[in-house]
Amino acid sequence: DVPDGVPDSDFFQRKKPFSGTPSGTSIMENTQIDLEQPTSQETYINAVGREIPIFIKGYGPTRRYEGAYASTPKPAEALPPFRPTTRLPTTQKRSDSLEEAIRASGLQSGMTISFHHHLRAGDGVVVPVVAKLSEMGFRNLTIAPSSLHEGQKGIIDYFKNGTIVKVETGCNMSIGKAVSRGELKHTMVVRSHGARVRAVKEGDISIDVAFLAASEADDQGNCNGVHGKNACGPLAYGAIDAKLARHVIVITDNLVEYPCTPISISENYVDQVVVVPSIGDNRKIVAGTTRLSTDPIVMDIGDKCARLISALNFIHNDLVFQAGAGGTSLTAMWSLKTMLQERGVTAKMANGGTTCILVEMLREGLVRKLTTCQAFDLAAVESMCDDYPKHVETDIDQYANPHNAGNVCNQLDIMVAGATEVDLDFNVNCNTHSDGTFQHNTGGHQDTAAGAKLCIVTMRCARRAMPGIIDKVTTVTTPGECIGAIVTEEGVAINPRRADLLRLVEGKTEEELGFKLVTIEHLRDRAIQLAGRVHSAPRVKERIVGVIEWRDGTVLDVVREPVPRPAGLGNNAQARAELLEEGSENVVEAICYDDTPFMTTAQVEAMGHQMLHQFGIRGMKLTVEYDLAQAWVLASSMENAARAVARTPIPWSAAYCVEERREYPPTDPAHPLRRSHLYIPGADPYMLSKGGATPADGVILDLEDAVDPAKKPFARILMRHALRHAVNFGTTERWIRINGVDELGFSDIECILPHALPNGIVVPKVETAEEIRQLEEKICSILGVAESPILLIPLIESPLGVENAFQIVSASPRIVGLSMGLEDYTQELGVPRTKDDFESQWALSRIVNAAATAGVQCFDSVYSTLNDNEGLDASCQRAKTKGFWGKRCINPNQCPVVNAAFMPSEAETFDAQAVVTAFLKATGGVTKYVNKAGKSKMVDRPVVLRAIKTLRRCVSTGRLDAAEWTPKMEDARARV
Repeated sequence: DVPDGVPDSDFFQRKKPFSGTPSGTSIMENTQIDLEQPTSQETYINAVGREIPIFIKGYGPTRRYEGAYASTPKPAEALPPFRPTTRLPTTQKRSDSLEEAIRASGLQSGMTISFHHHLRAGDGVVVPVVAKLSEMGFRNLTIAPSSLHEGQKGIIDYFKNGTIVKVETGCNMSIGKAVSRGELKHTMVVRSHGARVRAVKEGDISIDVAFLAASEADDQGNCNGVHGKNACGPLAYGAIDAKLARHVIVITDNLVEYPCTPISISENYVDQVVVVPSIGDNRKIVAGTTRLSTDPIVMDIGDKCARLISALNFIHNDLVFQAGAGGTSLTAMWSLKTMLQERGVTAKMANGGTTCILVEMLREGLVRKLTTCQAFDLAAVESMCDDYPKHVETDIDQYANPHNAGNVCNQLDIMVAGATEVDLDFNVNCNTHSDGTFQHNTGGHQDTAAGAKLCIVTMRCARRAMPGIIDKVTTVTTPGECIGAIVTEEGVAINPRRADLLRLVEGKTEEELGFKLVTIEHLRDRAIQLAGRVHSAPRVKERIVGVIEWRDGTVLDVVREPVPRPAGLGNNAQARAELLEEGSENVVEAICYDDTPFMTTAQVEAMGHQMLHQFGIRGMKLTVEYDLAQAWVLASSMENAARAVARTPIPWSAAYCVEERREYPPTDPAHPLRRSHLYIPGADPYMLSKGGATPADGVILDLEDAVDPAKKPFARILMRHALRHAVNFGTTERWIRINGVDELGFSDIECILPHALPNGIVVPKVETAEEIRQLEEKICSILGVAESPILLIPLIESPLGVENAFQIVSASPRIVGLSMGLEDYTQELGVPRTKDDFESQWALSRIVNAAATAGVQCFDSVYSTLNDNEGLDASCQRAKTKGFWGKRCINPNQCPVVNAAFMPSEAETFDAQAVVTAFLKATGGVTKYVNKAGKSKMVDRPVVLRAIKTLRRCVSTGRLDAAEWTPKMEDARARV
């Protein structure tokens, strides 16, 4: 029942029962299986080409993956448990303590416990329960949660002491890394949301005790997640646990009178109720990956995704769609929302993982129904109450169980998902990083990809030095036969298996489609170019630490324990130096942990010898460990190590330079675009390398607060390389923040200025004009010049500095701006800094007035709350009305918001044009112009100068034609 032209269903005729018998059995089919039995040397190749042992230690026998729709369901083995006959009208379910409830549950060592993850990073139940179990002496437990997040990383301690020996259903971040390091005795079995429900129903997972957090419950166990101080939305993940666990304990911090309504989990499944002070913090439900991105590249990918959906004729009133939790997927939903508005289309249904974006779409009439099995923010939680029955809860059995008579995933037209890697067969990896370590759970990726008519994967072609599109993924999460298209910043690739999709775009131009249609091989080649290297498989040991199951319980892939490497490598390197016998030959040893590095070990060792020779050093051993570090980072690391132990101190003016100095345009003191200045930590090679690609007008490479004191020598060497040649900053203004007008700050400029000139220096904690004069004298001495070529922006960070602001800003003609550091200022005042900086408004006004009196620009202080664009914009608007020219930023995603806020409005641009035009036409007497509002205004000198500044910004960003307005501005300035 879809409109003509929508991709046909031929592709889905493959969804037929597999007639053969998958090899092996499920681990739970024989409870006598010895998990200590060694992993079998006998293997088979499954349908995605992965070699799988027939038996895995800590897991058991494996079942061969034959295809996404190949296997038949097993008979359900897990029947609802019989409750004791002692359940009489007088029976009390409420336990006085968690320990009492555990003792009453009959739990024993070696059993299986479960939890849901609706509170995500804010969960306060999992770790306290496991800690209590450990304290009570339980060991060898299997934990089978719906997922584990960073907020539960305290559980790692209980891997180590043997309380938890196996994980069923996967985890994220720190916990995944611990599993990868081999800290879990047995394997981690990674399943999708639907696969977990299937596994519980079919007996692959047998839950003995389920601990289910609820934000509201009564004393009989009726509970929900939509009310209470820690409301988390649905309790969908815990529904199957409640039905099939042998014992169910509801844990709540909000006990209400019977009956608790609405009911997500009902009393007939609950054995005990425990009241605790808190089940967590629901504010932490929103994680980094579940926020809408303001990254221009991500926004472009989201726009391309929406255009692809349109090009394939999916924009219609019967549309059913879902998006993953990643920032790129959410941004695609924002673009889809805009498209639905423009077309006047109301989609039938959206399914979530629900965010405020889907809630807005429901309330604006762009979606008729919203079903939710997980809330990704508090707006989604509130909507479940406010928008019922248009917004309803769906349990995971109904949502994604592949062995049901039907599920929500099978109703999806569109699924937009993310990925860490995609290969030439369109196989997707979202479980491990390219180094082989576990980082993410599968979630609903498999379920929605297999069920939707079109699964779109949105991703960057490369991240850091890692290509995202590669020959063969590190780990297979979702097989390529379920993926319809890959959308990247470099173009869109449609799976060749999907002839139905290719027919719809055949013969259309890039202009018609709104995106560039390319092959997956083209994206692979671009990924290599962007990363600067080809992908290499991680180095691993024999031990299998994880098993990736497909939805039906067959084995897609295995994850082996990676060969350990020093922490903190990646784009960085670790070097150490030791002195040998004085005058002896130098020794340089390079150790690389990657098979396709930017520099070979022989090249690194040659560079190390050359460096020591240049510095006149003999009798030293340099050892450097690295994987993806580039030459300038390796050089910085080795130089820093050599300086630390050299018998004779190496002057900071001496330098080992990898490349010739890069040429940049001359510094412009009157630069019109200083709307946003982005701080970049000076000791972070990756962040420095991205300095030229940020949306900021200027970057401030920070040697002060953003750098640990122990890393400051390394940071100044690294920054010297970045400014000299390693990073192409293009037209972005290059500023450095030194450590002050003191010995540390002088070492900073002695190291950098002779070899790489920035446009300017941000000078922290300035309190007197004399400090500016001392700094300029030092600069002139270092460069051997009579007048400093370096621009300055003093930072006022103390009450004394505020009092001396005008003298400071007038101390040098090279000062082009002034700003405040409010963290230090409020600390000296002895008051906390508030979100709207109310306590600092008087000081900020003093600073703006001092800058205006001296005729220089003034820049607002940082807005320290991340991922709050509304608050950031409001802060910018306050600053703009106060007289600030721009704002300092601490995250690249803040820059587009700041740039837009400090650009002239349409009315301001119109008025500036009218002022200059009227002024140039004036022949004498009083000159007037008509503004955007149609009112007549007088033109005088300040009005003309302000108009010229406005026009310069508009010309610099291309809003106005430079050929037309530059001569007019020059003429007007000359006349003024």
